[in-house]
Amino acid sequence: MSIRTLKSRLQVNLSNLPGWRTRRKIVVIESDDWGSIRTANREAYEIMKNSGLSVAENHYAFDSLESNNDLELLFDLLNEFKDSTGRPPVFTPYCNMANPDFQKIEDSDFKLYTYETLDKTAQSYPDHDRLLSLWKEGEKRRLFSPQLHGREHIHIGRWMQLLQSGDLGIKIAFTQRSVGPSGYNKVRYGNYLGALHPTSSDEIPILHEILKDAGNLFHHYMGHAPDCFVAPNAEEPAELAGTLKEIGVNTINRAKHRVFPLGDGKFKTEWNWPGKVNEYGQIILVRNAFFEPVCFGEKDKEHITDWVDNCLKEIEIAFRWRKPAVISSHRVNYIGFINSENREKGLNELRRLLKMILKKWPDVEFMTSKELSDLIAKQKNIL
Repeated sequence: MSIRTLKSRLQVNLSNLPGWRTRRKIVVIESDDWGSIRTANREAYEIMKNSGLSVAENHYAFDSLESNNDLELLFDLLNEFKDSTGRPPVFTPYCNMANPDFQKIEDSDFKLYTYETLDKTAQSYPDHDRLLSLWKEGEKRRLFSPQLHGREHIHIGRWMQLLQSGDLGIKIAFTQRSVGPSGYNKVRYGNYLGALHPTSSDEIPILHEILKDAGNLFHHYMGHAPDCFVAPNAEEPAELAGTLKEIGVNTINRAKHRVFPLGDGKFKTEWNWPGKVNEYGQIILVRNAFFEPVCFGEKDKEHITDWVDNCLKEIEIAFRWRKPAVISSHRVNYIGFINSENREKGLNELRRLLKMILKKWPDVEFMTSKELSDLIAKQKNIL
């Protein structure tokens, strides 16, 4: 074992020490970005790549709005397995409720931002008309338990500034009805995907309204309020916890070492652990295992050659310290609308991971984020 690997394992062990404990072998699979657009289609990918946009440098180039087929294949795979309670593995997808309305933004000469609701976005794609009904079906079958990731997956101000500046690269992506390229002709863009990560403190009141919109849309689509939330791409300001409570959120997933914005270039840090309770009585969950089997091109992850083996080791460490294993696994791993081989690889590796989990820990229980949070709250006498 290399020194780097040994140091990493030590850090993972130490980070699992604080917080709520259980002797039960609990595994939660959380997955971000569902409902958000990224690369519109294969043609858009090729045009952006050939135009000098940095879409081929990492795995997110193949991320796109989930199709009917993507969801059905994921559900079929999950239904192949049963845990010690007789229930299948279940995803907790963190979902965005809206996306940019490209046509209206263009019609305003890029002066006015307008969003379109997810149902309209889905209808504009060729194999996505049942997206929302499949979300509901997955929830009913306890294979897919949608929670809130925000309204859209872009920081409106930063993205609009890039468009208004006349940046050629971002305009090319816009004409292809896509977002996400991190740079153009080797010049990097700032983070414009952190939707709730403000540049200035003046933006924070606007973020409250965006979250309220997101909560209303979630309730409209799913028939109930969201219970769990994780911010898209970058941490949200502390002030938004109250708004999250207002829209129904009782569980927030946060980084173990959270660096959150105060606005105007200032930040604050805090430490989090599973079962921490904030001033609004919301349960904090943290992720302690990672599974990104289609990952490539990210320097901090290049050393992971076997994501199944790595994730199993992280689950083992969590169980050693009597912690639930909360796995982070982004939507891109299961999307084949642009490249079916991407989805095939992700699903095959997920199947291998689930087989190994059940073999190694036959007493495992697969839970949703809400089920885990409810269990913690019950033991803490919060419910």
